[in-house]
Amino acid sequence: MELTFRSRHVPVTDSLREYTSRKLSRLGRYLPLVDEVVVELEQEGGEHARRYVVQLTVNCNGTYLRAEERGARLLPVVDAAADILSRQVRRYKEKLYHRDKHLRAKGAALAGKGVVPEEVEEEDEEEEKEIVLGRVVRVKRFAVKPMTEEEAIEQMELLHHDFFLFFDADAGTHVLLYRRRDGDYGMIIPEAL
Repeated sequence: MELTFRSRHVPVTDSLREYTSRKLSRLGRYLPLVDEVVVELEQEGGEHARRYVVQLTVNCNGTYLRAEERGARLLPVVDAAADILSRQVRRYKEKLYHRDKHLRAKGAALAGKGVVPEEVEEEDEEEEKEIVLGRVVRVKRFAVKPMTEEEAIEQMELLHHDFFLFFDADAGTHVLLYRRRDGDYGMIIPEAL
């Protein structure tokens, strides 16, 4: 597993790389196909501030898992973020196991009827660019795969985001899913003029 470090106001030393690598090595037990973990380190308020932010992002075949933690000391913040990500990876692996078990049973039933399921194409990796133009300070590009509302809600919760853009497989259009203040979800569906 390869670690990619992105840092703002935090020196990335060899000992920090080794420590983070050791903490994240257990992810390979749950998801051996994880090739890369992006480790973003930031010291809020500049070099002389005392608050660190650690964000870990993993791409699992198009599903992104992310953990973010803040604290006064860097290594305990790395530990906390690694623990959160480890729990998310375990939960994701369990969901995959139960879904695959269900799909195998469904596939066996379809095979008995002579129906062959289609192959699924692999998703492109996330591409991220930073641009400074007036108010737009960051542009993020990612592959949008068709999914149902339930899958989009699950993905949004895994990422701990308040909104999520996806391609609704049933409606055949892009949909913006968002979390409402009351805890429910809302959707914004564009219509052509």
